[in-house]
Order: sequence, then structure tokens, then C-alpha cells
Amino acid sequence: MAGQKHDPVGQYDSPVKRRVAIALHHYRMAFSRDTRSIFGDALALSKLSDLTRIPALVLEGGQVLIDSAAILDHLDALVAPEAALIPRSGPECRRILQATVLAQGTLEKIAAVVYERHFHLAAHISPEWEQRCASQATAGLALLEQLCAAPWFCGASFTHADAMMATTLTYAHLRLPDIVPPGAYPKLHANARACEALPAFQAAAISASETMPNS
Repeated sequence: MAGQKHDPVGQYDSPVKRRVAIALHHYRMAFSRDTRSIFGDALALSKLSDLTRIPALVLEGGQVLIDSAAILDHLDALVAPEAALIPRSGPECRRILQATVLAQGTLEKIAAVVYERHFHLAAHISPEWEQRCASQATAGLALLEQLCAAPWFCGASFTHADAMMATTLTYAHLRLPDIVPPGAYPKLHANARACEALPAFQAAAISASETMPNS
């Protein structure tokens, strides 16, 4: 990794940002973390990413990649195929991709409920929209519980699917605990506990300063 520059931008309370940091730690790629927030530092980050979108990854020479899938595709290509957290192609690659997309889609619905409740006064919340997103999130979690294997989500090895699912579950407990009530999704919780015990996850732990903005 000599000569490579990887500076991720964003806060770890975002699961998609956190899973990029987890991959960087897992691959033992050195990086300097930019902790600016799209809420508190939106104007500054708009100069880095026109969409003011995180995660963003600043490469050697100043190129900026956005979207966690595109960033991870870049990082995966830098390691040996057998070391990558997803195969280059084939049925197992598709299985991991599908599980990852399902977990990320579930996250998006959880986040939609979080934002609806956080940024709108109670009188302005749309019960129909909130219920629709919560129902979609619950359906996603139920399917993920059904698909979850052992010891890792897709079987014998830790993959990007584990990182996406575990960071999503941790986010749900932090921001929308009623969507993951006690006793629900035992396989997902076992998977998340195994992931959170990994050094790469611990190195990308969410700090107390990474909180939702007040407005």
C-alpha cells in the first residue's frame, strides 16, 4: 500500500461510512480520517463532493470517490483476490452483493424513519410515510434474519455483507431501538456481536461526539 492515499470523510454513526472504515482497517490500509459532518459542515463538504454526500474517499492526487459500494470496489481491487471481502465474480459474489444491498436498503428505510421523527415537529410527521418505511424496514430485517448463516452472514468467511448488516443493526439500536425489540432477530444479533468484537470494528467504533444534529 506504499504511496496510496486514502482519506475517508464522514462520521462513524453513518453505517455506510463506518463500513468503509472497517474495510480500511481490515485491509490494514493507512488513512487519515476527516470527521466533518454533512449536517454541521455541509458547506465545506459541498466543495469536496458536489452532492454533499458521504462517505467520500479522497485518493492520491485529489480524486474523490463517493458511495460506499464504489469506494469498496476500489479498495477490494487493491488487495489480492483471496484477501478481498468479496470474490471478483461468480455465484458467491452475487450472493454477498445481494445480502449487502438488502441490508443497505433496510438501513435506508430505518434512516427514513429516524429523519422523519428527528427533523419534523410531531404535528408535521406523516404517519403514513413513517409507517410505510417502518414496515419496509421490518420486512427487510425479517428476510435478513432468514438468510443469515453461521458463523458469518454468508457462511464460512467474514464479508462485506457482515459489515453492512452489523453496522445497520448497531445503528438501529442507537437511533431507532423500537425497530429491533428485545428477542427479535437472534441470528442477526449474534452476527452483529461477532462483528463488533473484531479489531476492525473496534477501531471504527462510534464515539460519543457522533450524534444527530439538533436541527
